[in-house]
Amino acid sequence: MREPQGASVLCVDDEPEVLSALRRSLHHEPYDVITAPDAALALECLDRLPIEVVIADERMPSGSGTQLLAEIRRRWPWMGLVVLTGYPGSSVMIRGLQAGVDFLLYKPWDDAALKQTIRRLLHEVGRSRPRDLESPEFDVGGEGG
Repeated sequence: MREPQGASVLCVDDEPEVLSALRRSLHHEPYDVITAPDAALALECLDRLPIEVVIADERMPSGSGTQLLAEIRRRWPWMGLVVLTGYPGSSVMIRGLQAGVDFLLYKPWDDAALKQTIRRLLHEVGRSRPRDLESPEFDVGGEGG
């Protein structure tokens, strides 16, 4: 895994085709796109890399995206969080609210809405991210959070 050069977005989905589609959708955007196939690898990435926004699929074999995002909100409260789901409904909205998710997007997503959501979250994270994580001395290999 190469280290990101600027802002980074982590996409978490158990379907390789969805991760490829997200990567293609965000290819020309001014941030790095990192992908993970499950919650465990996503948390490992978050421990090692300075990531600003996480987009997680709601239904994965290893657990729900809202469970993952709730853990991320607990450990990194300033991070931008998005649930991506192919199963819209009030239950996913309620779980998202309880997890502290910022946005809920549906599959298939609209590329323009996805990009706008990420830009907005990057702007908000830039204002609320802890200052010690912005310094050039930030240790990418060290403890996250």
